[in-house]
Amino acid sequence: MQNDKALESSKTPEVAAGVRCKPVERNQLLLRAVDVEKLVGEEHAVRAIWELVGQLDLTRYYSEIGALEGQAGRPVWDPRVLISLWIYAYKDGVSSAREIARLCEFDPTYQWLTGMEVVNYHTLADFRIDYEQALNGLFVEVLGVLSHQGLVTLKRVMHDGTKIKACASEKSFRRKQTLEAHLKEAEEQVKAMGDPLSEKLSQRVFRARQSAAREAGAA
Repeated sequence: MQNDKALESSKTPEVAAGVRCKPVERNQLLLRAVDVEKLVGEEHAVRAIWELVGQLDLTRYYSEIGALEGQAGRPVWDPRVLISLWIYAYKDGVSSAREIARLCEFDPTYQWLTGMEVVNYHTLADFRIDYEQALNGLFVEVLGVLSHQGLVTLKRVMHDGTKIKACASEKSFRRKQTLEAHLKEAEEQVKAMGDPLSEKLSQRVFRARQSAAREAGAA
């Protein structure tokens, strides 16, 4: 009986006749000013990632960019941005280029990194795969250092999609909490993200299905 009464009390009451309430308009587009710099706090982990990546030698990534000042062609995404996006995603157990691109559409942290622009998932996936080995080492280094400094907390994704905190064994930390231990933890995190080639394969399948659908529609 008590449960029934609780359910009854939780029901939305009927609106009295003649009452005027402001409607919620969700089918609309709004233009508003956004202070991008204030999307994340001063102590946010993404700022530490951005700063640390900016201190690394990224010459090899910039040297292969074909878009040059004074020449025709569209500018490309800054490797520092792409690397920071992947590192932040890996920190939270996100390994899909599609998911990162989706997060860029609404998540304040990703929007801060990109300046409110959305990065195409092909760009993210191609970059990750083209520099797979080099990025593996870079990700381990950055995540390990930031974890050691207490600036980030690594998360793992279980098979059911549940995110859990990833940490080295308590015994190893009680014995000697060293940078090496955090680097090892970061290495396991990167390995747990899986093979980036599987992302590339899924893109190929997706594009093939899109092409087939277009052909079928034109027939």
